[in-house]
Amino acid sequence: MVENTDILLAYGASIKEVAKGEIIYQEGETALFYLQLVKGLVKCVHIDEEGKEFIHDIIEAGDSFGEAPLLNGYLYDATAVAEESSTLIRLKRSAFRQLLDERPDIHFAFTRLLSRRVHFKLVLVKMLASCDPEYRLITLLKYLMHHKKNISFSCNKLLLTRKQLACMLGLRVETVIRTIKQLEQKELLSISKGKVYIKDMI
Repeated sequence: MVENTDILLAYGASIKEVAKGEIIYQEGETALFYLQLVKGLVKCVHIDEEGKEFIHDIIEAGDSFGEAPLLNGYLYDATAVAEESSTLIRLKRSAFRQLLDERPDIHFAFTRLLSRRVHFKLVLVKMLASCDPEYRLITLLKYLMHHKKNISFSCNKLLLTRKQLACMLGLRVETVIRTIKQLEQKELLSISKGKVYIKDMI
């Protein structure tokens, strides 16, 4: 992501408002823009033939998404959908490449970001290879805590719903609810008024 959005605007970026449920890009489309979320929430998801969702990532304000196809020429491997009314910054692919050429500091930050994304994919593959739902959930929570993602760090409240967790973990919602209760009994997390709070040991 580019922390100073004025830089993106200086290279010709535009602001786009999207409504809740609106598709930002679809799996199989060509990437035409660098996208960064200013406000709102976006999920990157794969939907199979039966309509079942698998969430690859939940994008928060300040994060960029769908970057890889801008450089390698591949098509999008997931669909991005606004989880709530959101504001995006869009920079044309050619202008984004020019930005990377002219700003080595941003290019290096972008490379670090892609490296982190690849690492997350490897974590997901390892996690999904396990049949143990508790292992899957703990692995995901550790990653989110380490990377300060989808968690309110003023109180360690998890910002993902049970359904979102289920779609990320490849589990049924009922299994996620049961697993969260098991982790609460082990004092790895706590539940208050339906909200999940992660303990430091995670």
